[in-house]
Amino acid sequence: MRPRSLRCRRVRWTPVVVLAACAAVPPRARDAPAGDVPAAQAPRDAERDYAIWLGGARVGTAHEVERWSPAGVVLLRTEALRFLRGDVPVSIATAIEVTADLALAPSRVTWTERAQATRRGEAVRDAAGWTVTAGADAAPPRLPAAAIPAELAPLRVRRDGRFAGPVFLPARGFVMGAGRIEPIAPRRLIARMVFAADPAAEAAPEAAAEATIDLGDDAMPVRVVDGEGVIATRITAAEAAAPFAPVDLIAATAIPLAGAPGAPPRLVLEGDLAVPPVPGQAAQVTADGIELALSPRLRGALPPGPPGPDRTREILWLVARVHRRIAPDLAAHPATLHAAAAATAGDCTTFALAYAALAAERGIPTRVVTGFRVDGDHLVRHRWAVSWTGGAWIAVDAAFGAVPAGGDLVGLAVHAADDVGLVAGEAALTRVRAAAWK
Repeated sequence: MRPRSLRCRRVRWTPVVVLAACAAVPPRARDAPAGDVPAAQAPRDAERDYAIWLGGARVGTAHEVERWSPAGVVLLRTEALRFLRGDVPVSIATAIEVTADLALAPSRVTWTERAQATRRGEAVRDAAGWTVTAGADAAPPRLPAAAIPAELAPLRVRRDGRFAGPVFLPARGFVMGAGRIEPIAPRRLIARMVFAADPAAEAAPEAAAEATIDLGDDAMPVRVVDGEGVIATRITAAEAAAPFAPVDLIAATAIPLAGAPGAPPRLVLEGDLAVPPVPGQAAQVTADGIELALSPRLRGALPPGPPGPDRTREILWLVARVHRRIAPDLAAHPATLHAAAAATAGDCTTFALAYAALAAERGIPTRVVTGFRVDGDHLVRHRWAVSWTGGAWIAVDAAFGAVPAGGDLVGLAVHAADDVGLVAGEAALTRVRAAAWK
């Protein structure tokens, strides 16, 4: 069995926090042509700093700069995250630059992320829509012209008092969803982003993320809280430059497990959940919450794949191949499907995506599962896969070399092995409030 260091945690200042970092002002005409916006009415240059917190500890800093001219605005957002995964230090630096005209119609977006490796992406807009280029893994070649980058939504809200429309996330493979930001009380806004449904995930809960924003006397956010427990607070430039001790995000996002496991093990989850019928678990609704039986012998109830010869031995061979090739490394950047196909180090997401890529090459129907793994007296975030053998679905945990896997896995979302699926899976993780053995 692989060491406990394989516990995984993909961290971002989530999309809705980006959507929510904005102010509410009296509305005025929307989407005016650039020529109808006098340069004298353009906002002034501005800079903002935010501290990013999780689990009561600071994990990063964000800095935003608006530079206005008669041609429009260039918005630059930089984010520096620094934390631990177990005892492994991790640093991620992200920069997103948006160019827009005076009417806040965007024309170009660039994104750069530097961790162990550097990744880049670019999107350019014309009358037909957005063309995504420059190495954005699995990014759609076209996005609708009406879509805007999430980083620009705050400026739209500052102008109009609210926002509703298609939004894409440059740092997440340019995935798109429906964004909405609106006031719900004096000096309070709520932001919501709903991601496109996965057509292969039948009866899946809506994949959405939310944030609540409190505004200060200057009508700018002073506090933003998202559904994952990430808090952004506005700070001064001096406070932004102050050093802080990194926190272990694995521990910060783990869910304590009350009680002791019985035989067979059964968990009770509390939260707004719709647990998928993946192999390795069986769920029933009780007065206490959702009760889950856990066992690798449970076959689940996913829609069957095409009938065919038994491919279990082939699946075992693929898992062994991935398990030998990839070394556990929590400092490695969470991989995309394309990068994971050749990865030699990574976390549980890397293992799951690497296996899914190999299975896809061989025509083995495979899905990725996001959920939790039992780790002592806690549930820690984890990813694995499910594959169709030709006659049944089985759980495949390449990170631990387990086929069939189960007994210690709690699946919350089953999805495609792409950025849309990963974002949707992460949204499902926020729905669990408490867990206990029965």
